[in-house]
Amino acid sequence: MYSFKAKAVEDIPANRLLALGGINYEGDPEAGWETIYLIPCRLGWIPDFVSNRELKKGEWVTVTIKNNPIWEAEAAEDLPAGTAIQCTEDGRVKHYVPADGNHIGCTLHSVKAGETVKFFRKYGTMPQKQMETMSTLQVTEEKKEAKKSTRKKASE
Repeated sequence: MYSFKAKAVEDIPANRLLALGGINYEGDPEAGWETIYLIPCRLGWIPDFVSNRELKKGEWVTVTIKNNPIWEAEAAEDLPAGTAIQCTEDGRVKHYVPADGNHIGCTLHSVKAGETVKFFRKYGTMPQKQMETMSTLQVTEEKKEAKKSTRKKASE
C-alpha cells in the first residue's frame, strides 16, 4: 500500500473513475512539476484511480494505492452482471463499445443507472469475434426478456 497527495482540478462526485491530469494542467508550469492532478476519466480511457467520496475543485486529497482488482463506480446505465464495461465522458461506467475506446473490466452483479457497480479490472480491447459473441448473447437475452414481458401482458 502506498499513499500520496494529489489535487482535484474540478468538482468530482463520489464513485467516479479518475485519471492523472499531467504537468501544467492548471496553466502554471512551475506548479506542475511537484503537483499530481486528478481529473475525471474520459470516454474510453483506462482509469488510474476511483473516488470513494466527493472531491471539490482545488482540494488536496490523500490517494492510497491498495492494489485491489475490484473497484466500485457509478453506472451511467442499467448493466447486467457479466457486462464488459468502459469509462464514460464523466467518469462513470457503461457497456463496452469498441469504437469508444478501451474496456476496463466486467461487472460482478447487475445494477440500475445511478447505482454503484462492483467490477473486476481487466483493461484492453477485445477481438471483434469476442465482441460479436457478447453482442449476440446480449441480444438473445433481450429478446427472451421481451418475450417474457409480452407473455405476461397477454395473460394479465
